[in-house]
Amino acid sequence: MTQQATEARRASTRRGRYWLLLGRFAAASVVATGISQVVFLLSYSLGATPVVATVSAWLAGAIPNFVLNRRSWGGGGRTALRGEILRYGAISVGTALLAALATHNAETLAQALFPGTRTAQVAVVWGAFVGTYAVMFVVKFFLIDRLVFTARPRQQAR
Repeated sequence: MTQQATEARRASTRRGRYWLLLGRFAAASVVATGISQVVFLLSYSLGATPVVATVSAWLAGAIPNFVLNRRSWGGGGRTALRGEILRYGAISVGTALLAALATHNAETLAQALFPGTRTAQVAVVWGAFVGTYAVMFVVKFFLIDRLVFTARPRQQAR
């Protein structure tokens, strides 16, 4: 096999690996998002502040998301677990802080636009929550791949 053919095969394998990881990341995100959405909507509609609802929802979704993504990427074993948790936690907390800021500002806007209409206020604030996580989905995929689960087992050269 020529060197050019070997390099093309490696590039194809890398692309296939990323599509597989992206699919698994999306599935883990769907699970985490579902959990987070339920917790957010329940806590905010029952009177929690946007920040409390966001932090509660984040925590409820972050734990299963980490576990599922660690399984997808292969993780680095027990020795790498602490570093993976810390790096994942930093990315996840950063995302939660962005969502908390967005929901806080959305609530201020919603109260001005829809005074006395709780359903409309919940819809606006929830939209800010969902929007933040939708934008961060792509960013988090690359950060998790490049920074969190870095101690992957190397594939054998063929």
